[in-house]
Amino acid sequence: MVRHKYIFLVCALFLSCQEESRPIISANKPIYFEPLDSIVTKTDSVRTVKDTTEQTPGWKRIYQFEAEQRLRSYGKENKETKFKIVTQFGDIKVRLFKDTPLHRASTVLMIKHKLFNGSRFYRTRKKFIIQGGFTDGPGAYERLIQIGQYKIPSELNPEKHPHIKGAFALAGSDFSPGIERDKKSNPFTFYIVQGSIQNDASLQNIELTYGIKISQDNKNKYKKSGGTPHLDNQYTVCGEVYAGIDVVEKISKVRTNSSEHPQESIYLSIELIK
Repeated sequence: MVRHKYIFLVCALFLSCQEESRPIISANKPIYFEPLDSIVTKTDSVRTVKDTTEQTPGWKRIYQFEAEQRLRSYGKENKETKFKIVTQFGDIKVRLFKDTPLHRASTVLMIKHKLFNGSRFYRTRKKFIIQGGFTDGPGAYERLIQIGQYKIPSELNPEKHPHIKGAFALAGSDFSPGIERDKKSNPFTFYIVQGSIQNDASLQNIELTYGIKISQDNKNKYKKSGGTPHLDNQYTVCGEVYAGIDVVEKISKVRTNSSEHPQESIYLSIELIK
């Protein structure tokens, strides 16, 4: 009996070590306890907070059944495509793609409602991604509920928008082990690809392991710029970093614990670029 328990523990440990290669990027993360006024703004070297939890006049909460229609309507009235992520390491400037209109509209909506402000980059891994967004702290849920809890329909287009270095994407909706993900996006969390340079052998291995087909054009991009090709056809890439990729690299290299959470908080705020 003891021997059987020992074998079970060894198998469990082995399976947990294998999890690193699985292409799962979810919104799940630890709970952080933020200040009550949890919106962070940037000064020269000091970070201050201010409250923005008040109701937005005239705004009606988005429900799942109407999400696509509401986002398309919002996108027609709010055409912004550029924003910057402000961190203590510097600014990251991102351009959203017009051919992922639901993701663009939702991201602009989140920025205008200041949902991301006061959150953190809560997951970082060198040569993989940095992930941040909604923080589970006092005041944050009020803003989330005000906007509406919904999933964004998939706008996958890996041929045109692969997971090359600098790609901006939204995390997947929550998942359960053993249940196939619906590939919809969670609007409240995002990630930026740092990745690594690929070669013919690594790309062939990824195709076989994940059952995907990478076009020759994208293979050339991965060999030249690097990226995370195993995430293609899993998550919608809806933008790209056009300035500040060095900041992404700095953040990806910070010290983390065993769960890839930075040991020191990396706060962020996001503002649109006119």
